[in-house]
Amino acid sequence: MAPLATSRLTAAIAITVLTGWITQIDLLKNFAPGMIAMNPFTAGGLLAASTALFLRQPIDAPRERSIVGQLLAGTIIAMGVLNLLFRSHNLVGPGWLMLPPLSDGSLVEVNGARISLSFVLIGMSILFLNWKSSGGFRPAEAACALTAIIAILSLVAYSHYLTGFYTTSTYTPASLLTSISFFLLATGILLARADRGTLAIIVSETAAGMLARRLIPLAILLPILIGALRQTAERAGLYDPIFGAAHSATTFMILFFAAIWWTTRMLFRIDTNRMVAEGARQKQEEQVRQLNIEKIAAERASQAKDDFLAVLSHELRTPLTPALAAASYLAEHENLSPELHEEVVAIRTSVQLEARLIDDLLDLTRITRGKIELHLEVVDVHGLLRNSLEIARDNILQKQLDLVLNFGADRHHVWADAVRLQQVFWNLINNAVKFTKKNGRITIHTVNEDGRFVFQITDSGVGIEPEQLDRIFRAFEQGEHSISRRFGGLGLGLTISKRLLELQGGTITVHSEGLNRGASFKLSLASVERPETASVSRSIGDEAPARSLQLLVVEDHPQTLRVLATLLRKQGHKVLTAECVQTAIKLLEAERFDGLISDIGLPDGNGCDVMRVARQRQSLVGIALSGFGMEEDVRRSIDAGFDHHLTKPIDFQELEKFVGTMAQRTNHSTS
Repeated sequence: MAPLATSRLTAAIAITVLTGWITQIDLLKNFAPGMIAMNPFTAGGLLAASTALFLRQPIDAPRERSIVGQLLAGTIIAMGVLNLLFRSHNLVGPGWLMLPPLSDGSLVEVNGARISLSFVLIGMSILFLNWKSSGGFRPAEAACALTAIIAILSLVAYSHYLTGFYTTSTYTPASLLTSISFFLLATGILLARADRGTLAIIVSETAAGMLARRLIPLAILLPILIGALRQTAERAGLYDPIFGAAHSATTFMILFFAAIWWTTRMLFRIDTNRMVAEGARQKQEEQVRQLNIEKIAAERASQAKDDFLAVLSHELRTPLTPALAAASYLAEHENLSPELHEEVVAIRTSVQLEARLIDDLLDLTRITRGKIELHLEVVDVHGLLRNSLEIARDNILQKQLDLVLNFGADRHHVWADAVRLQQVFWNLINNAVKFTKKNGRITIHTVNEDGRFVFQITDSGVGIEPEQLDRIFRAFEQGEHSISRRFGGLGLGLTISKRLLELQGGTITVHSEGLNRGASFKLSLASVERPETASVSRSIGDEAPARSLQLLVVEDHPQTLRVLATLLRKQGHKVLTAECVQTAIKLLEAERFDGLISDIGLPDGNGCDVMRVARQRQSLVGIALSGFGMEEDVRRSIDAGFDHHLTKPIDFQELEKFVGTMAQRTNHSTS
């Protein structure tokens, strides 16, 4: 903005003066009676210079416009050089270069050496505005600085009323308007490229730039203003020239010292604020660094916790496997007495509950870390409900609960993960059974509302206090503490159910009138159209094994290995056992097997290594056993070649079903 403003102001002064000469209005020639008037030749040159500066600004001005500005700058240089030649060789120039006084006696300036040199310097600075030497020298800056110095000397002379010392019969110094115009042009040209060269330092937000911006204008303006005030006071008779000179020098020293002190205090405050800001920044960086350290430590602690839970679950699951397998087998034994059968069922239920608690801990870890994987498909919810009720049937009969079912939803298919959705239903049904007293009532009904499938389960159990309703879906909370101690559990089932539903686009809400007044849970999922051709898959246990199988069981836990081998042999299978990878590989090299049942974690390697070797040597069906049940654990076992992955503790009936499919598969391959 500064270059445009100075060029326009200079052009306005020049046009006003030219108008005065054209219309012969003396006041427009010098702006004040008795002042030296501006020469029209000078006014024309200043108008050309201001126009050239306007055309060359900004730096990305169109090329045609910039060329016109350069041509004008060249013309200005030629004008100045020509006038210098006239003066240096005492040649007679045009008569209008040396004009007579105005009607009021005011002299007209003569285009002497100073004005001519100023035109040459201004023209050069505009012409070479964007050029610099290889060493970084900018001639435009130097030319403008010289022009400004010449103009400032004239302004100082005017402020001290010294122009009379330069005036002769053949020479009249530059007018005040001319000096002001050249100073404006020099300033505008310097500021036109303030982002480079010396001006870049002055306009920078540094201490040097701030010091220059405050002291340079004062160094220029103070002598001019003090001189003008001194001459005005002397002419008014306030003091004589000797006292005026001393007074002016003293005033200049005081004012300049005050300016320096003012600038120093400002720089001190800036430096102080900068140091405070730097200290605050360093403190903030230290806080951020500390937070990063704490974050890394927290992430490591979280990872260590997850790893610990995974290892803990493995160590807890492994000893439960032989107990559950044996209890499952004995519970189905026909010759078992009723009393002993009841005890065996209690053992199996307790082991299954313990396994469920372990699974809840791992599920919460999966959900929290965002590692849970969902396999979405069209699911018949009524079928899942019937399966869940079948799982809970023994507990319902044991407590003699009145179960009321009303499957009234016409659209009962949803897009969901069947396994995870059945887990939700099992949690809700299990909670209703657990918290309902003997001979109580559980009501389950389904409806369709606004295109959604709605499942609601209501019990007549212990209920929930109103202030506990907002906390019921939080992890490790089951409402009132006495109820938690009474019914046991970790308080994870509802938390997991809510998160699993949300991941599948569902919602769940709870309502209760208070303690001992029952509770009602309402689940909602978007319904979808029933598939046109529903694929009916045959249960994996529908058919019994067609023949005895040769099986290799690899397990490093002696009790688990013994129980599994014994139970499989009682089913008529030939079973060889191994407790490590090397023994298993030797047996695979020596024998042919129909199936491999292997633990994943082994003392000298990994069950996946056994499966890979088995795949290389023979065709068989692989069943992985592991206490690690995370999605990545299952994926690794499947990638290694296992057909199935069972998480410990395994139910022998479930293992028996997979062995049944193994028998069917081997029959088809041999037929």
